[in-house]
Amino acid sequence: MRPEEMLARRLSSEIDAELQGLENLGREFSQAPAGRDTFSLRARASILHDLYTGAERIFVRLAEELNGGVPRGEHWPRQLLDDMALDLPGIRPRVISPELATTLAQFLRFRHVFRNNYGYVLDAERLQPLEQVFDHVLAQLAAEVRELCAWMLGQARPEGAGGSAADPPAE
Repeated sequence: MRPEEMLARRLSSEIDAELQGLENLGREFSQAPAGRDTFSLRARASILHDLYTGAERIFVRLAEELNGGVPRGEHWPRQLLDDMALDLPGIRPRVISPELATTLAQFLRFRHVFRNNYGYVLDAERLQPLEQVFDHVLAQLAAEVRELCAWMLGQARPEGAGGSAADPPAE
């Protein structure tokens, strides 16, 4: 087996494990308390936070292995997200659609607020838009990232997730 194929298989397995964790998170979300009390809000907010954090872990691994590294600087999380929606001809197709990147940016902003404020300031009305799209975002993220993994493994060319001139890693 060639080194490029071993890398693609290892990276795909790592990503699949992360996606399985996110799918478990989806099951937790479906069972999260629906109340407006502080405990319920904190539980749901933590799950919303974890969705973006898991997505970012996937993006970091892809950036390290395929993009030549993770962006640097104060705004690197946003730059990383934007990079994942870019088609990099000759390197890789886009990882996620621009539409998904736009929605994930809302989760990224929420994560920043969640990490930098006390839980008692959480507001149910501000959580609601993210809660409403949670299942859809999770499913779309998993589908689009798995398309990229199929491309890495030479199993498919992700038309919807990239459609670039990038060729899959040599086998």
